[in-house]
Amino acid sequence: MYEMRRVIVLTQKELVEKERLNDATAVVIDVFLATSTIAFLLEYGYDPVYTANDGNHACDIQEKEQLFGLMLGEKNGEAIEGFEYPDPTLIQKVNKKQSAIICSTNGTRAVESANLSESLLLSSLVNGHMVAKHIHQKTDSETIVIICAGNAGHFSAEDFVGAGQLVDHLWERENYSFSDSAKLARDAFLKEKANNYKGLLEKETSKLLRDTGFAESMDLIIQSVEMVHVLPMYVDGKIQNLNLE
Repeated sequence: MYEMRRVIVLTQKELVEKERLNDATAVVIDVFLATSTIAFLLEYGYDPVYTANDGNHACDIQEKEQLFGLMLGEKNGEAIEGFEYPDPTLIQKVNKKQSAIICSTNGTRAVESANLSESLLLSSLVNGHMVAKHIHQKTDSETIVIICAGNAGHFSAEDFVGAGQLVDHLWERENYSFSDSAKLARDAFLKEKANNYKGLLEKETSKLLRDTGFAESMDLIIQSVEMVHVLPMYVDGKIQNLNLE
């Protein structure tokens, strides 16, 4: 008999109780935009990627680690002065690996909320298949906690759908049990998948990105569902690509 593994979805980062993640595998999701941008950064040759809570924290990391790579950041949807906007459509591929630092209102702070977990992964619709595969094949935590970054303390539909993607990949596997929130997330994912994710373009975060001129980033993410083959894992204070393939 297999020991059952519990899959839980938290609808926003503010619900995380850090001390309860010590023996858990945690997954942070911020579809629009942070975890999608991080997936593309790794795909395009930026490795490692550091996450920061805000611009000042990012500068502290840059100084401490003596980094000279890409600096990306936003606060409440607006670009931070001196930083590139964390939009995957603006990222250029590099021939030689270099570092990047990213800070955001929601996604990178969600990473900070989960950094005491036994294992910490980052997922989005573009690479959720890779994360689910790793969870099933390479982790043995009894509890998998999927953390939706949310939007400044509020629910974000696109993150919930991203959580449902992971749940759907694990659904037919043996020895998993799912919280009610995980089951509802899967329902939301299946509905959006059947509609080619067009409903995500009508949600609150989508409006914010359109108003700030970054609508193309959402199109890229939707066009790239499960097409970015990276496995972002938080290791020793930075995110690295542990691609299985």
